[in-house]
Amino acid sequence: MKISILDQSPVTAASSPREAVQQTLDLAVAADKLGYHRFWVSEHHNSMSFASASPEIMLTRIAGMTERIRVGSGGVLLGHYSPLKIAEQFRLLECFYPGRIDLGLGRASGADKLATSALHNGGELRDGGFERVAELRRLLSAAPRKDSSYNAVHASPMVESQPEIWILGTSPASAQYAAENGLPYAFGAFINHEHLVPALETYHRNFRPSAVRQKPYVNLAVFAVACDSEERARQVIKSSELWVVNSFLHKQNVVFPSMAEAAAHSYTPNEELVLQFRRRAAVYGSVDKVASTLRNMTANLMADELTIITITEQFQDRLRSYELLAEALIEREAANT
Repeated sequence: MKISILDQSPVTAASSPREAVQQTLDLAVAADKLGYHRFWVSEHHNSMSFASASPEIMLTRIAGMTERIRVGSGGVLLGHYSPLKIAEQFRLLECFYPGRIDLGLGRASGADKLATSALHNGGELRDGGFERVAELRRLLSAAPRKDSSYNAVHASPMVESQPEIWILGTSPASAQYAAENGLPYAFGAFINHEHLVPALETYHRNFRPSAVRQKPYVNLAVFAVACDSEERARQVIKSSELWVVNSFLHKQNVVFPSMAEAAAHSYTPNEELVLQFRRRAAVYGSVDKVASTLRNMTANLMADELTIITITEQFQDRLRSYELLAEALIEREAANT
């Protein structure tokens, strides 16, 4: 089983946006050395919480600072951009770093209404539906032309290889599209785990072999924090828990709070309900507990790959969590093969 990372450049009470971006770069370099398979970055707009608005720019920097790890978008939000522009950006990335680029595609807006309108010059979100995915795939798969005809649009540079395309989602609809087109599928359980089982069942049941994949391939993205002790884990997790309540219940656009602020917060019954829902999709605790839970989860759900999302107030806790899980999952798995 491959282990990967999705990093969202979280801005916390202990870090500025500039520091958040630098921490993502530092984490990518560490992940490359620790043996993680992929390092993906996200796309969010008008967010005080995440300094991650331009994955295609971050990927250029990350790939240049690392040696072997695959790097990619988790994901590019197709409704905001033309398929041609995305194809050109990722073909250029593939030109720079052949065989290391992933293009994860999402259909959500990743922004509030004001930011969405600004991204579209006062208009509305384009249809980020699957027909746009099909057009993007056509542009990326087109063979280099041997003539100078301008009758057909092509994505430059016309390099022979292409990035690996992923369908990202949290619903059976996205799973169905990925299955019918023989594409790898990443389910964002850290966003919403409600449709996890139906989506994966849909994907496996309807998968059609393609030139891309002969067999189904599932990447399960989960929120996890591993610490040296249960006590430390309970302290560290409080920051992200309060953020979830502030963001999703109270609709506040805020940075991740300090652990001290989170520890002092008294939760209302409604807030407790939000936390209970969130905790069902999060794994945290001692490294042995977290590693065991993640192993069982991937085995029970027939996942081929696990992508871990970790957010803590202090960067040192985030890095330590990935170090612990690398030792428990990557090195141990390698020793058993």
